[in-house]
Amino acid sequence: MRLLRSCYQCLVLHNIIMMKTSSAFASKNILQNTRGAASSTTTTTTSAAKEICETQITSTGTAEVLCTISNEEDSPRSSLWSEVAINAAKQFTITQRKKLQELGALDVERPVKIVGTSLSDNCGLGDCVLNGEEKKEDGSDMLDDANTKIIHFQRHGQGYHNLICDMWRELGKPIDFDSADPNLNPVVRPEFLDPPLTALGMQQCSSQRDLCNSLSPDLVIVSPMLRCIQTAKLSFRDHVSTVPWVSHEGCREELGLLVGNKRRSITDIKADYSEINFDDIEHDEDVLWDEYGDRRETLLEKSERIYKFLTEYVRSRPEKEIAIVCHSAYLFTLLNAVMDIEEEELRSWFLTSEVRSLQMTFVDRE
Repeated sequence: MRLLRSCYQCLVLHNIIMMKTSSAFASKNILQNTRGAASSTTTTTTSAAKEICETQITSTGTAEVLCTISNEEDSPRSSLWSEVAINAAKQFTITQRKKLQELGALDVERPVKIVGTSLSDNCGLGDCVLNGEEKKEDGSDMLDDANTKIIHFQRHGQGYHNLICDMWRELGKPIDFDSADPNLNPVVRPEFLDPPLTALGMQQCSSQRDLCNSLSPDLVIVSPMLRCIQTAKLSFRDHVSTVPWVSHEGCREELGLLVGNKRRSITDIKADYSEINFDDIEHDEDVLWDEYGDRRETLLEKSERIYKFLTEYVRSRPEKEIAIVCHSAYLFTLLNAVMDIEEEELRSWFLTSEVRSLQMTFVDRE
């Protein structure tokens, strides 16, 4: 794992060198300041306070890691994210929903209707989680129905692929995610195989530990991608020895072309995370990603994969309350093109490391 992180640090430096001299200098400052601030910041461990860290670009072209500590009793969780991060999530919500609409992905009617409803009375951006106290105060048993479950979704923290792409954008360098040319699309580089979390990403996930400890999942499902496993281990660490942990291909990010979405062999992953059950993954090597070759899985194809995962796997699990740690684009497709959800707060783009709870009900159409 130490060697893997070193390789990604080298990749970050290589991308810096390949840019123009002035831009490269700014990028180097971004990396150095991010590392320095991230490593010197202490994440709070009190139950009342919470810390979220975001990279902020200053007017001089350097970067600072802004870590905000907030008392949950006095302010909503949305205050823990920077305005830049919140505005970016809002913009992604608009552009990605437009793509889904243009492809007709929002109008597909399937044999099983999957209805999602909020479990929080005051569901808002970054603040849509059912904690133990809220659950206790709810006198009704929402899980009596065999077709209903409570799901806690979490997006992974910042990965090295996110960092490089952010650096490209900050320097005005456009990214063509459909291109196989590494000069136009950095995520096709072979060094991006199964990227880990950055130091900042690890801080983001650790900051969610108290929140996740307040949840009561009977099962934790993680994408086999390293960034999601690391996220779950940091955020849900208090549930590691108390509930089963499993990995499933059905909740991983988009397949094909982008090497950043290609996983390592299950043999290698098991060697690092033997406490996770990988029995539901059929192939040792990443056959699913390889089948797409040099093209990306379409949004419609991804929607069908998500639908199959929810109806054939999640629905059939005996556990009634489940945590699923996965990816932002995956979650947006799930909440907008696969599930039937009215609340806009539930359907919006996930913030980095955000946790969101909902009630999921499976309804067979006649």
